[in-house]
Amino acid sequence: MNVSTNLLTGTDWQRLIAAAADTVEAHADELSQLDAVTGDGDHGVNVTTALGHARNQIAHNDGAPPGAVLSATANSFLDHMGGAAGALFGSFFAGLAARIGDADTVDVQMFADAVAIGAAIVAKRGKAEPGDKTMVDALIPAVVAARQAADRDSSIIEALQLTAQAARKGATATSAMTASAGRARYAGEKSIGVQDPGATTVALIFEAWAAACQDLRVDRQ
Repeated sequence: MNVSTNLLTGTDWQRLIAAAADTVEAHADELSQLDAVTGDGDHGVNVTTALGHARNQIAHNDGAPPGAVLSATANSFLDHMGGAAGALFGSFFAGLAARIGDADTVDVQMFADAVAIGAAIVAKRGKAEPGDKTMVDALIPAVVAARQAADRDSSIIEALQLTAQAARKGATATSAMTASAGRARYAGEKSIGVQDPGATTVALIFEAWAAACQDLRVDRQ
């Protein structure tokens, strides 16, 4: 990361996606256990497979711009995860890639815009709103935090930290909700007391990005 100008390059995004893959893999069992309450219990395995494929794909794309890295990640979800979750996570990353386009670097405003676009696509495609106990419950707080960081002209590092905190808070809040969207809605009150696996995955991804961004800053000081 270019610490002086607070810009994330394509190489930086490669490291962020790799960090997300490692973090989600480490929590795969936890995610699958959450999914077992209302689904097939394979969410952890599936999301680990998708992000692992993305990590391998982008490792061969040295010098690729941020949008290309995120587009490759989107394709990994769409092609190697399957199901509603694969489509939704793929749509989120495709939304990020679309906003960033051919830009060589990503600043805090572009990051905030991209997260907002990605979240909006997920909400529309999944027909979900905050409170429905879905990944949207982690994404929308992240959008708010990212926009606030951009409005304050915060550093990209601070923006990532704030979005991670907001996403985690949103994911934790899903524990008290009754699922009313997606397949989990059929579980009814059985879903109460259990965090939504999709929202938890979102939190893990943002947390991995925040940690990796801190590591990048240390590496380049």
